[in-house]
Amino acid sequence: MNYKERVSQQIAQYAATVNMHDLPAIFHIWSNEHVRPGLVEVFGVDTIPEFYASAYLKARTESSSGRGAILSIGCGDGSVEIEVARALAGKGARDFQIIGADLSPILLKRLRDNVKAAGLSNIVVGVETDLNNITLTQPFDMIMANHALHHIVELEKLFDFAKSHLTERGLFATSDMIGRNGHQRWPETAAILNALWPTLSEKQRFNIQLSRFDDVFTDHDCSTEGFEGIRAQDILPLLLERFWPAGFLGFGGFIDVLVDRSFGHSYDVNNADDVSFIRFAGELNDILLDAGLIKPTMMLAHFAKDKIPEKCFRDRSARASIRTHDADWIRFYADKLKARSPA
Repeated sequence: MNYKERVSQQIAQYAATVNMHDLPAIFHIWSNEHVRPGLVEVFGVDTIPEFYASAYLKARTESSSGRGAILSIGCGDGSVEIEVARALAGKGARDFQIIGADLSPILLKRLRDNVKAAGLSNIVVGVETDLNNITLTQPFDMIMANHALHHIVELEKLFDFAKSHLTERGLFATSDMIGRNGHQRWPETAAILNALWPTLSEKQRFNIQLSRFDDVFTDHDCSTEGFEGIRAQDILPLLLERFWPAGFLGFGGFIDVLVDRSFGHSYDVNNADDVSFIRFAGELNDILLDAGLIKPTMMLAHFAKDKIPEKCFRDRSARASIRTHDADWIRFYADKLKARSPA
């Protein structure tokens, strides 16, 4: 599939999406118990809009001059940017502008409508641009990317652009996917799902997004159409080549398959057994993450241009969250077994 065909598929994929950020109710049961504590500990906030607002406020100092500027990469319909603007206003921020950049004219039309309805037309504006080759020239106090990076092919160009267009104290803030390309699982993570899958009910094995029953766990490669997860596994390594992590929260693993849009709607938050199972799976996922036996598939992170002490959750540093090559994993497991063997 060539680049133009992927672009067309990407625009079509979201053209009929009314609420891009809608998630199953069970997702919020898991995230409130396993993601929110890290958000509070590392960033001192408990919502995504405040996560981005806090990055801007850290970057914007008393010596900063002129109107504050934020660039949102892959802004979509502007719903997140509107909430960020409101969060900043609630914290007393004044005289700032959020420029939302997106590939889709359909979504940018929705952004303009949403911004107008919110009374924020002078604060949030949309710009149509290919995110693989942004041509904006102004400096930004904060560049944000909310679940947009895993759609980008030219990550190197984008991150070079971000570094060169951030102010001296500017921050790159992102919430995104950092697992295997195409949102597939690494072998050690897929093994957990393969072990759990037979315990799921028939309803819980129905993939709503693909409208199919998965009798066994099927590791679907989402990158075969459009740009979904096209270079997800490269995002974190490439960021760390250019930036220093100021705050990092790595989470997810195998649990996101169960609670996300494909299978998460099959779990009833009013059913005690469903909730108990997801809580068990969430605890197991955290144990495996903390032991280094699986790697995070998602991150919330602030990155700085200059070296800065990293604040992370439960020793899950940014660099430790990168999944190395299979040969390294074989040595890793061998060392684990050796350490546990009697002398």
